[in-house]
Amino acid sequence: MASCFRNLPWKLYASRLISAWGDRMWMFAVGLFMVELSPGSLKWPAIYGLTQSLTVVFAGSTIGRWVDRSPRWKAAQVSLAVQNLLVVACSVCVGLTFYFRETLVTEASGWGLTAACSLIVILGTLANLASVASSIVVYKDWVVIIAGGDSQTLASINSTCRSIDLATNMIAPIAVGQVMYFVSHIVAAATIASWNVLSFFVECFLLWRIYLEFPNLAVKEKTVSSEKQPLQGSNDKESDQPTPEVYINKGSDRGFFAKRFDGFLTSWRIYFSHEVRNAGIGLACLYMTVLGFDSITMGYSYSQGVPESILGILLAVGAAIGLLGSMAFPSLVRCMGVERTGLYGFALEIACLTLCVASVWAPGTPFDPSAVSISTIVDPFTFQNTSSNSTGSYQEGPESYTSVILLLSGIILARFGLWVADLSVNQVLQQVDDQIRGTINGVQSSMNMIFDTAKFLLVIACPWPQTFGILVCISFTAICAGWVFFASYSLKKRGHLLPFHKVINTIPPEQIHQIKLEAKEDKNDEDVARRNSLSPSQT
Repeated sequence: MASCFRNLPWKLYASRLISAWGDRMWMFAVGLFMVELSPGSLKWPAIYGLTQSLTVVFAGSTIGRWVDRSPRWKAAQVSLAVQNLLVVACSVCVGLTFYFRETLVTEASGWGLTAACSLIVILGTLANLASVASSIVVYKDWVVIIAGGDSQTLASINSTCRSIDLATNMIAPIAVGQVMYFVSHIVAAATIASWNVLSFFVECFLLWRIYLEFPNLAVKEKTVSSEKQPLQGSNDKESDQPTPEVYINKGSDRGFFAKRFDGFLTSWRIYFSHEVRNAGIGLACLYMTVLGFDSITMGYSYSQGVPESILGILLAVGAAIGLLGSMAFPSLVRCMGVERTGLYGFALEIACLTLCVASVWAPGTPFDPSAVSISTIVDPFTFQNTSSNSTGSYQEGPESYTSVILLLSGIILARFGLWVADLSVNQVLQQVDDQIRGTINGVQSSMNMIFDTAKFLLVIACPWPQTFGILVCISFTAICAGWVFFASYSLKKRGHLLPFHKVINTIPPEQIHQIKLEAKEDKNDEDVARRNSLSPSQT
């Protein structure tokens, strides 16, 4: 029993739980803080979200290169310290803003409140960048070393970490929401700040113990060949992939900003010339969708007469199904391998989301493509419904709930395939060469935010319930494109797309080597036994 507990990476899971709890509390609370500071307007929440997306787009690759060039413990320590420090500073700023809110509103014709909100956006955005760095360091790089080069162990660790994320995403918002509702926003901000102060020391201690427990974390070779990990999906072709050293000396005599720009281009060049490119693009396509339980789909469902209480229950059900997908991932990898598991995950998600496409033309739909017109866009606030099936206001229900039931059913059922596909692609990205793992995953973060920003731009172009069907169709097309990209990666990697062809490819390379050795030993034993059985007759 003690041996099993010692082998379990519980320190990693405990660190993930503490980190995810703080992140989910902050992500939930900051949006409500911004809404409360600008009542009747979503301007500041929109500015906050857009700023976060754009900064990750432009800084993700730089963060990845920094992770690759820094010692693992230094990168983990710095990113964790900066993230917690900035969240604490931002929480303190939020608390002070609420405390002096009346004064800030009257000062300089309201510019005091604008300056305070701007400071919150800046600090929160920088904290998000530090969070991206911390995630790449520990959960994209460290876990590969902790897994010891075994794909199934890595799949199990990824599954558990993702399950922790999903569980905290259900529970943490409830906890901080109660504090905000029953006490005050100031107390909620103080609670978040206190959590980040205490959690920093606990997380730092846990990560330090992990670092000492796995000596290989201290090794970061300069050459690619010595960094090979015998993970499933890696092969000799990876030695031909570009590495940062290919471009390091280029323009070394240029200025500071020229070097930074060269580094930015180098990271993207490495990503797009690497064999995992199509798998990464497939993952990014999953971000350009409204077919999830985000604010957009929740708002649309509310406009179709679904009450808040039912939406909350459906959100929990969807999270539970996603949790099942995360828990099933290690078993699927053990049976089918990472690439085939990803193909099935994408396919299952697409199959479930066909219900959402059907909802566009089902009874009770407000879909009216003619609503997108110049005369309508001029003044969206005075928009008049032209569809006979559309709702007249957010307070009235539709003629039939068939459409919204199909939509929400498809979204809920697709959670299983979504997280299976997500975990599959992320494990593929983890299995790249050690020296460029940070760069690849940093650029992937940027790619995800590019597609996420494209989604919001589409919503801005089609913001009405009558045009939501257009967003559904575009989202479904994007997810199908994600399957195509991942399938092309799988085809190149495995040489086929048939689901049960060459099952031997599902066995990790280290197990194949062991099987060959055992087969050779068995053959030698048989030869010896045959010679021994023939020796009496010969004598």
